[in-house]
Amino acid sequence: MGERVRVESVEALTKFRAAFCKFAETVGVALGEAEAEIQRTSFWLEQEQYNHWKRQVDQRAELRTRAKSALNQKKLQKTALGGKYSYIDEEKALAAAERRLEEAKQKLASVRRWSRLLDEESFSCRAAIQGMTQALEVDVPTALAQLDNMVAALEAYASSTAPSEQRSTAFPAALEDISRPEEFASVARAVPALPHGAAEACQRLRAQTPSQTIRDATPITEPKLDWSKADESGPAVRETLADLDLARVRIAADDKVVVARGACQHRRTYLERVTSTATGDSGWYFGFADETEVTGYDAVRIGDFLAGRPGLEAALELPVGCLMVFNGPSVEALFGAQDELLWSSARSDGDV
Repeated sequence: MGERVRVESVEALTKFRAAFCKFAETVGVALGEAEAEIQRTSFWLEQEQYNHWKRQVDQRAELRTRAKSALNQKKLQKTALGGKYSYIDEEKALAAAERRLEEAKQKLASVRRWSRLLDEESFSCRAAIQGMTQALEVDVPTALAQLDNMVAALEAYASSTAPSEQRSTAFPAALEDISRPEEFASVARAVPALPHGAAEACQRLRAQTPSQTIRDATPITEPKLDWSKADESGPAVRETLADLDLARVRIAADDKVVVARGACQHRRTYLERVTSTATGDSGWYFGFADETEVTGYDAVRIGDFLAGRPGLEAALELPVGCLMVFNGPSVEALFGAQDELLWSSARSDGDV
């Protein structure tokens, strides 16, 4: 890189990201409330009001029949002298029953008419906000990912001491910085001393992992994960974890995994498990371990994720904070929750 860029502060991007998240949250809440109001009104009209006035029509029709019968009986009755009784009251009662019946019929017709109008307006409303809904589900997570990548890249650039120290990838290719395996002690005995660059590379990868906001905005769908057939990393994962004394966490087949689009076909990738506050979210993320731009995210169930790579089941049982880097079918490195290097392919003495 022949020039340096003047980076005064990343705070503006950070503040913009927070404001953007707040805006997306506000819009999401407003759309959700509008949809809920539509559903409540539709239920009130099509269920409560329709059933109420339908019963009223039936009941008032029965009362009208009784009033008419009472009037006919009164007309047929005769006094002891052969005269007729007055049936003015019965006529009034019949007229009132007919008015009440007609009112119920009109109310029922109005309910039917307004139900049709509500359906038409609801359809128009949903069509009008479809673009906003799609933006919240797709564009907002993508924009947040791009902002996260920008912030991480600028922070890494600003913290460098010279242009020559900038790296072309988010993680050192094949861990070239890890060249002296004798510096590492057994994981069981102590946390190994990190060679220069490994911890920074791990932190850069963690900065690329999508936030909780993005995870929450990425619902589980049914995308087809087109795995690269040449990258069967199961044997390497099992070999890597065989001698490591690490806690294992049970996973559920229905829990969510967030996947960067295209990562399944990419050679250099990583898995990281973060703490997730959402129910049914495993916290796992599978993404690019280099500067490949993330164009979007998908969320799949662990069962669907493992359908293409069943060998990764052991990796998905690692606890929160673990980060595993892959280079094709090989495991490059495994980091713990404190960015400590638990295993790397650069070690040649077999002392893990």
